[in-house]
Amino acid sequence: MKDFYNMDKKIINNTINTNRFNESITFKDGKKKKIKFDIILLFLILAISGFGVLIIYSATRYSLPGGVSDPKYYLIRQGYWLIISVIVFFLLQFINYRILKKYWWIVLIINILALASVFIFGHEIRGTGRWINLKLFSIQPSEFSKILMIIVVSVILSKWQREKINKVGFKKVLLSLLVVLICMILVVIEPDYGTALIFFLVYVAILFLSGANFLYILAILILTAVGLFLAFKIGLIKQYQLDRILVFLKPNVQQEGIGFNLFQSKRAIGSGRLWGTGLFLGKQTNLNYVPEQHTDFIFSVIGEELGFFGAVVVIVIFALIIWSCFYISSNTKDSFGSLIAGGIGFLLLTQVMINIGMTIGIMPVIGIPLPFLSYGGSNLLSIFIGMGLVENIYLKRDLRKEYEIAYEDFGR
Repeated sequence: MKDFYNMDKKIINNTINTNRFNESITFKDGKKKKIKFDIILLFLILAISGFGVLIIYSATRYSLPGGVSDPKYYLIRQGYWLIISVIVFFLLQFINYRILKKYWWIVLIINILALASVFIFGHEIRGTGRWINLKLFSIQPSEFSKILMIIVVSVILSKWQREKINKVGFKKVLLSLLVVLICMILVVIEPDYGTALIFFLVYVAILFLSGANFLYILAILILTAVGLFLAFKIGLIKQYQLDRILVFLKPNVQQEGIGFNLFQSKRAIGSGRLWGTGLFLGKQTNLNYVPEQHTDFIFSVIGEELGFFGAVVVIVIFALIIWSCFYISSNTKDSFGSLIAGGIGFLLLTQVMINIGMTIGIMPVIGIPLPFLSYGGSNLLSIFIGMGLVENIYLKRDLRKEYEIAYEDFGR
């Protein structure tokens, strides 16, 4: 009985204290290891998000999109969403992300119900039914679905308790693919082809990170190519989507028609030259020449007003945030946490590359927001939830091993 008491006391002493920002664990050899909160990552996302609020104000103070009369309307709303997002980010640090693995099926159900709800409660904006009006504000379920999909797929492809090593076999690949296909079909019906593309690209990336056989990945890519060909043949791909591909292939086509958005975006960015026209002083921005310049084409405002230098600084910050996600993924002992962090990193990477690419003409215009910078509460909150999970994984990256050591001692 005395031995049991001493062993139980040892387990308690090995648990972490309540200071989550500077934790310390005592290992069996008597050494202590501090687990610090990633302040640099937090600073980077706060800096770029705060800058995003400022650049949104610059994009809307004169143009007043949506028929509003207050020049500070978008500034105030995005500021509120940023405060809410930061609060949620910190609240996520008080839970253990591994609990999501236990209740992954609940996450899956929530994801499917949220995507399906737009067909009942959704309202159309610019020809799509992707938003749900909650009176005070509207939410876009597909933005949150990206994070929920990453969680569910990471659970399926990670190591399970009955496995000695993580083996990503046919069953895991098939189940995870089924989950992604359900999400993709629901957003395609809305229609939201851009988000469906993000789902697919991030899924392939997570599949690669999980160590799945390359033949599985190759088979999925081939099936996707065949599916796109059949969709084109039977007319599922609409004319306006074909027009976007045409503009991508021939950027100078119909500058006053289907190529107007891209032409004005490139013109605005080009006018910024090296140092830009100055914050709030962009002529293309103030005269509202670039459509959707506070959402999908927010990078054109940065290019015009802050020039090449400002654009490079923004891209460098994005690169550091994405690198942090991949670093945390590669240094996490838990396969579940590693896949989540890597998935969030690839989510940021794909959205940044596609959004910036479409504003300068090297990617088709498919309506993908720029993380942290584009106007929209759902976009901002969802990406902060993702980063909150990444920070949570970093905070608890070494705790699993110590907990398992204590548990094994208890079981002897």
